[in-house]
Amino acid sequence: MRFSLLRSTLFAGILTALLVACSSTLVISEWRDPGYQGAALKKILVYVAAGEDATRRTAEDRLAASFPKGTQGVPSYTLFPDAKEINKQNEKAIAARLQKEGFDGALTARLASVDKENVYMPPQTYLAPTMLGPYGSFYGYGTFAYSSVYTVPGYTYQETKYMIETILYEIPGGKMLWTMTTESVSPDSREQLIKSVTGLIDGELKKQGFIAG
Repeated sequence: MRFSLLRSTLFAGILTALLVACSSTLVISEWRDPGYQGAALKKILVYVAAGEDATRRTAEDRLAASFPKGTQGVPSYTLFPDAKEINKQNEKAIAARLQKEGFDGALTARLASVDKENVYMPPQTYLAPTMLGPYGSFYGYGTFAYSSVYTVPGYTYQETKYMIETILYEIPGGKMLWTMTTESVSPDSREQLIKSVTGLIDGELKKQGFIAG
C-alpha cells in the first residue's frame, strides 16, 4: 500500500515537472542601435497592438508599471483610447502631442505569430527513493531493490509558440533604438504570457541602458 502510494505520488510529480518545463519564454533575437549614446529615457509611451482592447490595456498597464523609478511608463490607451488613432495618417499630430507632453521614447509590442506543433516525448525511466530496511531476508531484498524504478510511457503533446516583437523608438524623431523578439512556449494563460514577456522586456531595457537600472 505504501509503495503504491509512493509510486502514484512520484508519477504525478514527474508529469507536473514535465508540463512546467514545457512552459518558457526565451529571447530569439535582439538588436541595439550601436550609435546611440544617450542617457536612460525619462518618459516612454507604451503601445501594445492587440486584437482585444482588454488585452491591450492589461499588457500596457503591466509593462508601464514595471519601469523603475526614473523612467515613467505611460500606457498609450490613456492618450489614445481608440488604437486606430495610432496610424501613419496621424503621424504628425501624434508626434506633436508626444513631444509637447515630454515623451522621449515609445515602446511597441505585437504578437508576430502563433505556431502549433506536436511534440513526442519518449519513455523516461526514473529512480525514486524508497524505504530503507529491514528487508527481512536475502530472498525478499529484490522487492525493495527494484520497487523504486519507474517508467513513464511515451506520449505526444501539443506546443503553442507565441512570437512577440518589441521595438523601442526615440521621440520625437521616431528612430528605432532597439528591438527584440521573444518566443513563449505553451503559457498557462494570457496573464502568464504577458507577465513573462514583460519581465524580459524590462530586464533587457535596463541592461541596454534605455531605462533606469
